[in-house]
Amino acid sequence: MRQILVRIPVPIFDPITLYGYGAMLCIGFLLAILVAARRAKRLGQSPDIIYNAALVCFFGGLVGARLFYVIQYGENFRSVLDILKIWQGGLTFYGGFLLAAVGLVAYLALARLPILYWLDIIVPSGALGLAFGRLGCFLNGCCYGDVTQGPLGMAWPEGTIPWLDYASHYLHALRLPPGLDGLPLGLSTDAAGGALMGSLVGTWPMPRIFPSQLISFANAMLLFALLYFMFPRKRRHGQIMLAFILLYGVSRFMEECIRSDEPAIYLLGLPTLLEALGRPGAAESLVKLTISQNVAILMVIFGGVALPWLLRSRRRELQADYAPPPAVAPARTPPQAAKDERGKATRRRKDKGP
Repeated sequence: MRQILVRIPVPIFDPITLYGYGAMLCIGFLLAILVAARRAKRLGQSPDIIYNAALVCFFGGLVGARLFYVIQYGENFRSVLDILKIWQGGLTFYGGFLLAAVGLVAYLALARLPILYWLDIIVPSGALGLAFGRLGCFLNGCCYGDVTQGPLGMAWPEGTIPWLDYASHYLHALRLPPGLDGLPLGLSTDAAGGALMGSLVGTWPMPRIFPSQLISFANAMLLFALLYFMFPRKRRHGQIMLAFILLYGVSRFMEECIRSDEPAIYLLGLPTLLEALGRPGAAESLVKLTISQNVAILMVIFGGVALPWLLRSRRRELQADYAPPPAVAPARTPPQAAKDERGKATRRRKDKGP
C-alpha cells in the first residue's frame, strides 16, 4: 500500500528511492541468514556454509523469479532491456524458489556436504524470508486478492495496482458489447481509456477484496514457527524440507482461491493431451487452475510420496541422531605450513631469551 517508503536526497545526483518491496525482501533475507547461521552454530557446524549458500540462493532466486515472470507475462516485454529492468517490478516466488533450490542443492553437492541435513537447517529460514516478501507485496500492491463481501475485505486507495486493475476491468465491462468476450483490456493505455480511468477517481467505489498478501504473510509465519519447533523433534534428515514442500503446496493452492492476479490455465497441460487423443470435449470440461496451483499440485504429490518413504528409511546417515562431522577447514598449502612452523620456532626462541 506504500510502494515508496522514503526518498533520500543526494547532492548533484538523483534522490535515492527506498521501495517497500525491496526493503522487506532485504530484511527477510538478512533475518533468514541469521536464523539459519545460528541454528548451524548450535549444531556445531560452521555458519560459513550458510553464508555461501545465501549467496547462491540470492543470485539463483533473483534470476529464477524474473525468468518465471517473463515466461508468464511475456507479452509485456518488447526487448531484452525490458527483461533486465528488475527495479520496475516483476518477480514471482515460485521461479525464485525453484532456481534457488537448484542452486542450493548444487552448491551442497559440489561442497560434498550432506544435502538433506543442511536443507533441514536452511528451509525454515526460507519460510521466514517468504513472510517478509509477502509484506513487501502488500506495500507494493501486487499479489492482490479477489472480491469478497466478508469482514476481511478491504478497498485499495486510488492509483494503486489493485485499484487500477479492477478499474480497468470495470471499464472493460462497460464497453464490452453483449455476447462478446475475449477482448483485450488495455483500455487505460489510449487517450479515451485514460480519460475514462481519470473519471473514476473520486466517483467509482472499488469493490472490497481479500488482503491476500497479509493472509500469505500469516501463513508463512505459521509455517516458519511450525518447522522451527519441529526441527528438534524430527526423525529423519530431510523431514523438515519435505514437510515444507507438502504444507506449502497445500496452503498455496488454497491461497490462490482468494487471489485474482494470475491468469487461469488448464490443469497441468492435460487439454493438449486430450485433444491429441481426439477428445476435445473432455479438454474443455477440465477445471482451470492458475500456474501456481499447478505447481502446488506437483509439490503436494512429491511431498506426499517422498515423506512417507523417508520416514521408513533405515539408512544410518538419514537418522536424526546422526550428526555429520563439522566442515573441515581448507588444508594449508606447503609454503604456508612451512611459514607457520618458522613463525612458531621464532616465538619459541624469543620465549627462551638470550
